[in-house]
Amino acid sequence: MEILFVCTGNTCRSPLAEAVLKRVLAEKGIEGIKVSSAGIAADPDSPASEGSRMVLKKPEDLSAHRARQVEQSMLAAADIVLTMTAKHKLILQSQFPYLAARIHTLGEYAWGQATDIADPFGGGKEEYQAAREQIEAAVTKLAAKLAAEQQKGADKMQIALASDHGGFRLKEELKALVQALGYQFVDFGCNCEDSVDYPDFAAAAARAVAAGQCQLGIITCGTGQGMAMAANKIKGIRAANCHDCYSAAMTRAHNNANILTLGQRVVGSELAAMIAKIFLSTAFEGGRHQRRLDKIAALEEEFGQ
Repeated sequence: MEILFVCTGNTCRSPLAEAVLKRVLAEKGIEGIKVSSAGIAADPDSPASEGSRMVLKKPEDLSAHRARQVEQSMLAAADIVLTMTAKHKLILQSQFPYLAARIHTLGEYAWGQATDIADPFGGGKEEYQAAREQIEAAVTKLAAKLAAEQQKGADKMQIALASDHGGFRLKEELKALVQALGYQFVDFGCNCEDSVDYPDFAAAAARAVAAGQCQLGIITCGTGQGMAMAANKIKGIRAANCHDCYSAAMTRAHNNANILTLGQRVVGSELAAMIAKIFLSTAFEGGRHQRRLDKIAALEEEFGQ
């Protein structure tokens, strides 16, 4: 899991939240969570403010911190984005609407309240200490919530993986990502780069998803197209071939796609990992979109697929 804190300049509140959360996680023995920070209007490579460094507690350390401007890739890589204020949240959600579901204020996520973290920039030790106390209270609550979610996730979601020879290397690379996200996987082949027929492996993974043995699937070939065509012949499967992060988010949120197909010869390893992570972490929105899925299901019944 990855947590990204965001403030304005990434020199005061967000790096302080990053340092405090890292300490609290270490003290509680909570592992497997990566923490980072960025700013909406950062001056890249600026150090953490003197005020933030002044209110640190051991072993918190911001000596090596350098400000970063928030980018799409950072938001896409994070499972949870936590802003210091409601305004920060609105700015990010307006700029990156397809990632809006993972963007919250720290106060909302920790306490369920839209409480802004006061900006101490330009103030003295008293202002920085007040901001630190706010952040520490929220982050302590956040750590407890993350620990509970990890415990609840002990019964891990199963992901169906499959490929033909043209997607074999990408499938193998994605195994590490699936495990890092806390999921289990079932590999339906193929097992080498010798030439095989993609419908055989697409069907095996798709049948597992349709039957509920696996909750979602990721299947790969040279372009992702053939795998999508084959998988979509299985009743109940909504396989989407994605080459970008926006499509991956929308096909889960609006279409409730249950299989992602990727092309090893079309997307690089890093982009494929970003697409897969967004696909696995985006929830179906339901509502008006369910009505449209019901119509797709009716077409399946009508044509026997």
